[in-house]
Amino acid sequence: MMTVDSQLNTAANPLVVTQRTCLDITVVIPTYNGAARIPEVLDHLKQQVGIDALTWEVIVCDNNSCDRTADVVAHYQQQWPPEPALRYCFVAEQGAAFARQRGVMEAHGHIVAFLDDDNLPAQDWLFNVHSFAQAYPQAGAFGSQIHGNFQGVLPEGFEKIACFLAIVERGNQPHLYNPKTKILPPAAGLAVRRTAWLNAVPERLFLNHKGKSAGLASEDLEAMLHIQKAGWEVWYNSDMVITHQIPAQRLQQDYLVSLLRCVGLSRFYIRWLGTQDWQRFFKVPAYIANDLRKLALHYQKNGLGQNHLNLVAACERSLLTSTLVSPAFLLEKAYQDFWQSRLDSVQLPERQQWLQLLTDAFEKRSLELYQQEVIFLGASTALETKAVMLPQVEILLRLDCGLPDQALASPASFFPTAERYGLMRTLDRRVIQQVCETLAGRQVDVIYSLNLSSASVDDASLPDFIEMQLKRYHIDPEYLCFEISEKIVIDAWKDVQGLVARLKMLGLRVTIDEVKERSATASYMTQLPVDCLKLSKDVVDCSDWLESSLPDYLKIVQQTGVQLVAKGVETQIRLEQLQNLGIQYIQGYQLSRPFPFISGTSI
Repeated sequence: MMTVDSQLNTAANPLVVTQRTCLDITVVIPTYNGAARIPEVLDHLKQQVGIDALTWEVIVCDNNSCDRTADVVAHYQQQWPPEPALRYCFVAEQGAAFARQRGVMEAHGHIVAFLDDDNLPAQDWLFNVHSFAQAYPQAGAFGSQIHGNFQGVLPEGFEKIACFLAIVERGNQPHLYNPKTKILPPAAGLAVRRTAWLNAVPERLFLNHKGKSAGLASEDLEAMLHIQKAGWEVWYNSDMVITHQIPAQRLQQDYLVSLLRCVGLSRFYIRWLGTQDWQRFFKVPAYIANDLRKLALHYQKNGLGQNHLNLVAACERSLLTSTLVSPAFLLEKAYQDFWQSRLDSVQLPERQQWLQLLTDAFEKRSLELYQQEVIFLGASTALETKAVMLPQVEILLRLDCGLPDQALASPASFFPTAERYGLMRTLDRRVIQQVCETLAGRQVDVIYSLNLSSASVDDASLPDFIEMQLKRYHIDPEYLCFEISEKIVIDAWKDVQGLVARLKMLGLRVTIDEVKERSATASYMTQLPVDCLKLSKDVVDCSDWLESSLPDYLKIVQQTGVQLVAKGVETQIRLEQLQNLGIQYIQGYQLSRPFPFISGTSI
């Protein structure tokens, strides 16, 4: 039997663990878009009793949220006492398993106690976590008693499926989870020994997922199985009590059926992992045969149709059918994971380096922003509009590589990794917020232009976020412009139409960037109320294109009154050619190199 003093294996660095593990408990709160929920969890932790002799800390693991989670944690940190520490970690790869893994790696406590952002611990929860850890040194993990606070009407027969919503009420006495029963506690309210986790749990769990759209669940059970198979005991501790806040939406049939489907699709791997190697040849066919039998009995009892099933029967059928196809589904997932890993190794060989640098930037909550001027070369007249007269700059994002003698990285270096791991929407929002906060309270007489990625264009909540920033920092929308590339306009036309309409309603300016498709431009310009077109550097550098196509764009400018900007102008020869052809707005190194954005407080 393993003990608390068991040595870490070669998968971890024992020196690092020894130096960092100096507290009794680390509370880890994985969260995704939990800005509205995190405060209540933190408030409950501040009210813990019986812990005067304990040393502990709290780590909020922000799993690539695009709401105000980082702001909320920063606000709490300002009023949080020095002890226990309240720390913030950004987790770039989405998935609860990644957030928990980061929390364990960052933890300074011997015991790591997990709370989801909708888990409210009883006042003596931490005291009972520590007491149980002391009383049961052979326990590598121990789960809480979890009650539900249901914010809706419970459907008939709900008790049969309550466990799938992490409701655990197994009596008022602690008991051991017997490996033969195949039952284990969920991650909500779970406490683990850090050494047990680092020894037993792989850094990347097979069932990790980004949500129900991935068709997976049970990554917490996978972690528990690894700990149990390593020889540690897993317990239920009735004295550790938490309340799980469950909104009405999670009690609806669509949600529950989808949840049970994910559990079923993940079930084959849980069974496989929980079976010894020599038993798999016999047990796997037996499992499949038993699943067929159960599904046949369910059809016999409830009929073949779906519409007449009540909620519990629909959930049971979803679980049974998805369990039956689980082997094929997971085999396909393993195949896709293998080829995705191969593809990443070829296309993004330095992805882990960029992922770490992006994580560092998010945790510092201050991005490296630069600005490049758009130079007006025409002669101003009394007829010039205010938009023409106002100076214009484009906000450019750079990434600090962390080395004093190394230049800042351009987006071409790290955007592929950000796109691969779904970070573009978060990056766009952080840039928007940082620009607005920096401009707050300043006399603004420049139009600041910010780029939007395809992920942000596809985000229906983006206009609401922008409106919130304008109101929060009292920014005049007349001085903000958003740039959308022409490729995105063509590929996501309906989304772009809706977004531009919302932006114009807010009083913001809109630019179409990287313009080079003459026929497409003529088409969308009749339907989009844009303020500016920016020619791509590719066409600006092509003399033949300029001679043949530029006159058409100048006609569009004359007819619509929009500005036409030539980007990427880097030579005097090109500058003179553009001027001779009638271009009045120039952006490029020939006239203006990027320089740091106005310094201000970080976000």
